[in-house]
Parts: sequence; C-alpha cells; structure tokens
Amino acid sequence: MKRLITIFGLLFLFALLLSACGPEQAEGEGDGDVDVDNVEDVLDGEFITILTGGSSGVYYPLGGSLAKIYQDLGANANSQSTAASAANITTLEQGKAEIGFSMADAAADADEGIGSFEDQGVQENVRAIASLYPNYLQIVATEKSGIETVEDLAGKNVAVGAPASGTEISAQRVLEAYDMSYDDINEDFLSFSEGVEGIQNGNIDAVVISSGMPNAGVLELQTTEDIVIVEIEEDKILDMQDDYPVYFPTEVPKDVYDLDDEVTTIAVNNVLLTHSDVSDEVAYAMTKAVYDHLEDLQDAHNAAKDISIDNALDNLPMKLHPGAETYFEEQGISE
Repeated sequence: MKRLITIFGLLFLFALLLSACGPEQAEGEGDGDVDVDNVEDVLDGEFITILTGGSSGVYYPLGGSLAKIYQDLGANANSQSTAASAANITTLEQGKAEIGFSMADAAADADEGIGSFEDQGVQENVRAIASLYPNYLQIVATEKSGIETVEDLAGKNVAVGAPASGTEISAQRVLEAYDMSYDDINEDFLSFSEGVEGIQNGNIDAVVISSGMPNAGVLELQTTEDIVIVEIEEDKILDMQDDYPVYFPTEVPKDVYDLDDEVTTIAVNNVLLTHSDVSDEVAYAMTKAVYDHLEDLQDAHNAAKDISIDNALDNLPMKLHPGAETYFEEQGISE
C-alpha cells in the first residue's frame, strides 16, 4: 500500500511538472510576441463591442465606422452609444467590451484611481491602444447671454456634460483653475446635444463641450444664435499641467465657427482603449485595422483627419497593450 501511495504521488508530481512546462494559453495579456500573418484570420468570427459616446459627439460616428471596418474583416462587431469616457473605462475594466474611446484625462485618472475613480480605485485591467486626435474644450454661450469669461459663468445655468464624463471632469478642473467650483454655478449634467437644446429653450446659459471640431451641436446652435466661445487663459492651462499633464494649450481657429478671432482653450488627446484579457493577437489586429483603414475613419468625421500613426504613442495615459505595442514596433514607432 505504501509503495502504491508513493507511485501515485510521483505520478501526480510528474503531471504538475508537465503542466508547468506546457504552452501558455493564447487568451489574455502576454509578452507581445505576436505572430499574425493575416488580420482577417484573427478577426474572423471575433466578437468586438466598441464603446463610443453620445450621438452628437465625435466618438459616435467614429465608432460606427470602426465597427464597419471590423465587420468587413470578418468580425461580429457592433458599436454602442454610451456616456463616454468614464463609463467606457469602467465597462472595459469589467471585460464587458473589447475596445472603446476615452479622453486621456479620464484614462489617466483611471490609471491612478483618482478623480471620478477615487471610489472605484485603480482600473488595473485597462490598456491603451493608441492616441487619436485632440479634443478641444469649448465653453459655448450666446452673445446675448453676456458671458465672455469663465468668471462670467458664476450664477449661470451651465451644462457641464454627462456625470463622470471626460467633459465633466474637464469642466470641474477649469473651474478649479479659476478658484471656482460647482458652488459658484448652477451645474446641469447634460450631454452636448441636451446642453445645446437647453440653450435654445432658454433653460441653459452655457454648455461645456469637449470634442473634435467642428462640433455638430455648436454648428446647429449657430444656425439660430450668435455664439461665443469662452477663452481659457494660457497661464491657467499651464498651471493645470502641474497636476494634470495630459492637458495642453491650443486654439479654436476662427474659421471653424466663423468667429472674429482665435480663442485660446484646453486640448486633451482622445485615446482608444482595450483591456488586458483581450489576446495579443486580437489587440494587434484591432490596432492594425485602424491604421490600414484610416481613410474610412477620416471620412466619418473631420476630427479624425488629425489621427496619424506618427502621433499614436504621444502622451499615452496608461500602459500600452502588448499586441498594440508589437504593431507599432513593426511600423518603427516607439514611445
């Protein structure tokens, strides 16, 4: 009996050694050693859910275009309208989608577990795919509102974006830069389109929009109203960079909305994100498809014309997925 127990014990240990030396599973984040001969072979039949944003924002048409690209490569892809950045990150963290759009400030907060992610903590599973195009913060009011500066927002009804969205996060931080807070305004947590509709209905005095340009909601408002884009002073933006390095100063060109002059404001990059349980091969294929079919994305919205592989690794707010990293290395692009 003792001899049998010893033999079974040795066999059990031998089995454990074999399993330890066996091949790793293909799924999940690996070491970036990707072997992909044909993207269609990888994506064929793959389920890909793309998280976008509200219907009046840029993420929405870009997500629809990206879904079509993946579908043409054989994937079962669909795009979903969401509350945008923070909601997309949370969904990716839970593994309930494969890829999504976000503003870099929201992603940086998620990576550190601060801001709107303070209660949730660090979103450990989310990974970057690429930087895309800059978002321009546009604080929009009508000329008749009398709003010309950030300080003029005091006591006004301001649509600050959907709760915990990238726009809402930026709105809070701009107010902080001017020693203001929600205590100084009447904040309304409305999407871009709802905020614009509120101005048209006389319920809202100003709307905060963070998007590519031109924004469809602003163009719509401009058909009936003379508009103002409120300046965010460069020195305030540079001060904000100390705590939030993803922000940088830029200008709203006067010809975008037929303004009298350029307007200084904040920009922050938009990023594509995924999560660590997406295999290296799928992450590689999803990334490659974006740049192989970049013209299709650029046809979906003017903002996408700023997407370039040369800028794909600029100012990434979190760790790059190994599959995406391998693709960029093959293209000679490095951080």
